[in-house]
Amino acid sequence: MAKKTPVIIHEFGILSDKNQKRVSVEEEKQLSHEAFQNLWNFILENRDGQDADEVMSVHSRGGRHYIKTGRYVGTVQTKDGQIIEILPKIYKSGDKTESDEKLCRRVFLRMLYSFQHSEAKSFQEASLNTVENFPILEVYISRYLSEVEQLLTSGIKKNYTIIEENQRFLKGKLLISKQISKNCVDKTKFAVRYSKYIENIPQNRIIVSTLQKLSKITQNSVNAARRYNLQSFFSDIPASANINSDLQLSIRSNRLFASYQNLMQWSSQFLLNKGFTTFSGNHVNQSLLFSAEKLFESFIAHLFKKYANQYVVSSQHSKYFLVDKYGDTSHGKFRLRPDIVIESKDTGNFADYETIILDTKWKNIDSSAPDKNYLIDIKDMYQLYAYGQKYHLGDSYFLDVIPKLVLIYPYTEKFQAELKPFMYEEIKAKYGLKLMVYPFNLADEGMHGDGYKRQIGEIMLLASNLERALLPDKKKEIQVFENESEILNEDYKINSDDKYMLIGYYRTEAHLNWILQNKLYNVRLGERHGALKGIDLQITPSRLVLYTNGKNEEPAGIHVFTVNQSEVLVADKQKMESLGYPAGNSGIGDAYKLFSLEMEIKDHKKLDIRKLKQQSGRSEKSFKPLFVKY
Repeated sequence: MAKKTPVIIHEFGILSDKNQKRVSVEEEKQLSHEAFQNLWNFILENRDGQDADEVMSVHSRGGRHYIKTGRYVGTVQTKDGQIIEILPKIYKSGDKTESDEKLCRRVFLRMLYSFQHSEAKSFQEASLNTVENFPILEVYISRYLSEVEQLLTSGIKKNYTIIEENQRFLKGKLLISKQISKNCVDKTKFAVRYSKYIENIPQNRIIVSTLQKLSKITQNSVNAARRYNLQSFFSDIPASANINSDLQLSIRSNRLFASYQNLMQWSSQFLLNKGFTTFSGNHVNQSLLFSAEKLFESFIAHLFKKYANQYVVSSQHSKYFLVDKYGDTSHGKFRLRPDIVIESKDTGNFADYETIILDTKWKNIDSSAPDKNYLIDIKDMYQLYAYGQKYHLGDSYFLDVIPKLVLIYPYTEKFQAELKPFMYEEIKAKYGLKLMVYPFNLADEGMHGDGYKRQIGEIMLLASNLERALLPDKKKEIQVFENESEILNEDYKINSDDKYMLIGYYRTEAHLNWILQNKLYNVRLGERHGALKGIDLQITPSRLVLYTNGKNEEPAGIHVFTVNQSEVLVADKQKMESLGYPAGNSGIGDAYKLFSLEMEIKDHKKLDIRKLKQQSGRSEKSFKPLFVKY
């Protein structure tokens, strides 16, 4: 097959026939008549497939046919050997220059390297600069050959295969019926079935078939030579007689064949003419097409896992449902899957990054169009709001930690800086969900990915400081208050939105049992040591955290409750006695404030009681009730 120069185009570009005049002033590349017809027929062949219009679509204008590329990127090789590369739009400027094509290919290969569905672990980032002018299809072939070479280094597998033969010696199991029908005259032969440990297994046959297929696809002399050498190592193994059957057997194989996993996935793409789509056909040698949106999503998740590794970073988090319960069942419906969820590893303190929920969108927005909502799709706003509500009511519930919400779009000329934060509930300015919209510049690689690292750091910092962006004079940390003058200033006056938790101490197991039995927690009033005074008398907490002293006087035995804020009692000594309060050596005081407890929260984050005391300026040996505003 004669080598042809690859045709390179970007998303939403136009491909036309060289035998016709150009059809557009936009980005347009022309193909030979044969290549154009092959590609045109390939699209028609798959036009009823899932997301077909998102890949490529056929059009006519003024009697001239043309093809428009869609939201899928990658490479297609037509039957006549023409390679077409479709690259994501990643520009430093609006000019479509040669350097931009190199940049787009390099960034595309970075994204492909991190793509979780391609398992491209053998394709090292260090090699990116050496292959930026190498056709993407050849890069993918090279990756496949490297994986085969790695398999040969570790040794190809064998397996037991059932063999039935008519031979001159008895081995294995004698097949009585076949013995009677075949050997009733020749008594020197035996119809037998036995197991043989051989290399002729489905996995190896699939590799042989793929290597034979690659001989018809590759146009690179280095890849061709490597493929030929590898073929010699499998000379005793035949190609697959039934590719679909062998692929099914290979995919279902056990963990002993884990070293074949990537090879079988890639082989299926080459042998079935499929990329990461449902597309195949008789008019192309190979198609390797990827959703640009999925690549972007996977790449951003990869960067967060790499550069925010001091936090727990989860991609495609699937812990919650939009509907918790359906009908009489306890099963949820409509599972939520945020692209990225980031949580603090250190649950012993109130980190800046309790929970950040990020979603990536491969769409162009316009920061100069506020009247058009910056071209942000309202469905994306709904989606992030649903995430925020569900994660707010999840594991963080008892602290009422509001998740930080972030939407990440690609950097463009019309979107170069983050937008002002969106506040979902203005009436709850201090506690409502807020959303940051950030442009991620894929062209800003920097040296060894430092540009990406800096951007990840910026997102983390901006997400943690959403409150400061909205209210620059407010403090963002959880505040601990000790005196009336501090709590009553303009910044921290009590209002209906303020929320507190009470850190309370229980002396003995008898005291704890009394609290659990009566669903009450008592705090002294009056002048005695540890009694509530001043502004503390006005506070009704929404949460109660109980602790006692453990070994080495470390806080231990922590219990967390919600508090019914509409039921607060004051009890005298007689009332406390009637409730059976275990006073111990200190006796029953003259008056107590009683908080009514609701449910106990079992699944809560760890609290560092000692740190809270330190923040308040208290001694670690102080057991006075402590209110924390949050």
